[in-house]
Amino acid sequence: MRQLAMISQVKESSLLDPNIRSVFMYGSFIKGEGDKYSDIEFYIFLTDTENFDEKHWVAQLGKVDLFFKNEFGTKVAIYDDLIRAEFHFLEVKEIGIIKNWEGLVSFEHKEKMIQVDKDGLLKSMLDSISVISPTRNSKESIEWLAQSLVNSLVYTSHLIGRKEWAHAHMTFSYIQKFTLWLMRAQALVFDHWESPSKSIEKDIPKKMYEKYEKVCPALDPEAVTASFRSSVEIAGELFLNLEVNQEITLMLEKIRRRIDY
Repeated sequence: MRQLAMISQVKESSLLDPNIRSVFMYGSFIKGEGDKYSDIEFYIFLTDTENFDEKHWVAQLGKVDLFFKNEFGTKVAIYDDLIRAEFHFLEVKEIGIIKNWEGLVSFEHKEKMIQVDKDGLLKSMLDSISVISPTRNSKESIEWLAQSLVNSLVYTSHLIGRKEWAHAHMTFSYIQKFTLWLMRAQALVFDHWESPSKSIEKDIPKKMYEKYEKVCPALDPEAVTASFRSSVEIAGELFLNLEVNQEITLMLEKIRRRIDY
């Protein structure tokens, strides 16, 4: 697989470059799930970022058709065979950023995350992380997801009220994301948590997936409104099953009344 060769090249080139001290890999390949459509994703920690030619360095992996900084500040390279690679080029002193992810992402595959670690800083940082696999269905986590879903529903209800159908349609991506996380929590399916729609066709029960389909509208007023009503109804079922506190649940009735005016 081409991506595996590129991962090996990243490691080899980094070992030969004295400016690069550590390479941290994340994404599907560390989980053994990468395929020919998968991205490759890295944090590259350097001694000197000012005099480092990022575009030249990523070109060692193959012919680059496009190299740019996306809206999240990530450097993205798209190669001539349409393989995507994401890079974060940071100074070594910023390696502590990894510690900030504790409790948010899984470190179950931390040995595979370490691609290069010339000074042992990466291993030391990962060893200091005590929460290897966050508890996704804790009371605190469920409450935050419920609050986030209610927030998204309220915002979308305002757009529907204004008849801003395209804008409302776009905000369904947030409703879908938080709905999927709550569905995964109810089904006790925590794989692919960081990307809740990944492999969702296989990960959750068929009946649950059929409900999720109802929160994916076409772009027309009737479909958007119908999907919104379904979203509120499904949220109510999830909140009940997950024992979300009553104050949050009662807000769904307010949202329902607004859209049924």
